[in-house]
Amino acid sequence: MAFNYQFPRIGSVDTVTVLNTPGAGDAVMSAGTITIKDEAGADSLVIRACDLIAFDQTDFTAGTAHSVDVDLTGITVVNNRVYSLTVTAPNVINFFGGGRETGAIYQTRTYNISSDITATVAEIQASFVAAIAADPGAYFTASAQAGDIVRITALSADAGALEITAPAGATLLSAPFAAPVGTEAEVLAYGISAAVADAAGYDRFIIKHRKFTRSNAISGLQAVLPAISLVYLKQDDAGTGTAVTVITKFLNGSHTPVADFLGCPAL
Repeated sequence: MAFNYQFPRIGSVDTVTVLNTPGAGDAVMSAGTITIKDEAGADSLVIRACDLIAFDQTDFTAGTAHSVDVDLTGITVVNNRVYSLTVTAPNVINFFGGGRETGAIYQTRTYNISSDITATVAEIQASFVAAIAADPGAYFTASAQAGDIVRITALSADAGALEITAPAGATLLSAPFAAPVGTEAEVLAYGISAAVADAAGYDRFIIKHRKFTRSNAISGLQAVLPAISLVYLKQDDAGTGTAVTVITKFLNGSHTPVADFLGCPAL
């Protein structure tokens, strides 16, 4: 069964800029104003340097599907007893689009198994593995590992970090989880056309800044509100490294000459 994933959104995004062929000239600093151009060369993001609040730059990563070992060694073995194991992933959605905010039917999977009259930990381990393998709604796999361990691995890094509730006495050992960054699916989630978003993925800037906007609460004046803008640069393009360096220097204040940060920008 194919599963769909809903990615956590990065706050309330004001603008999204995607550059598939970035270069040093796509970011300009002049008279105290930072301008980042889009693929067509038009101004996409214009920010006064004095309005910058913070930024984060992260290179593309496809992510790593999360894996958790459930060690059943310490459980109390009782004949004819029901044991329960629950697995949750935050980003899995159902056919109707319900996700983390609706408790979608594919989000939480619970497995109840019964021990027999000669119960052993190995039997309970095998029963959990078999129950998960038989579940068409499982967005993860289970395998038996040495030492009475059930290893549960998400089918995709897009599912997010697995959360598991195991029988009393069991211990959990979670492998490091690397969330995807700059994937094609992430870019598409912000309304970018499929004709623009590239499967190769993107290095990403998250830029937090102040923005002037009209508000009904302030008659005749503009309100200053925090905003978030995203900039995606195609990670395998030859010009991306240079563009990332240039934009980073604008944002962290290390750009020279310093005079470019000064002036009276007309916005």
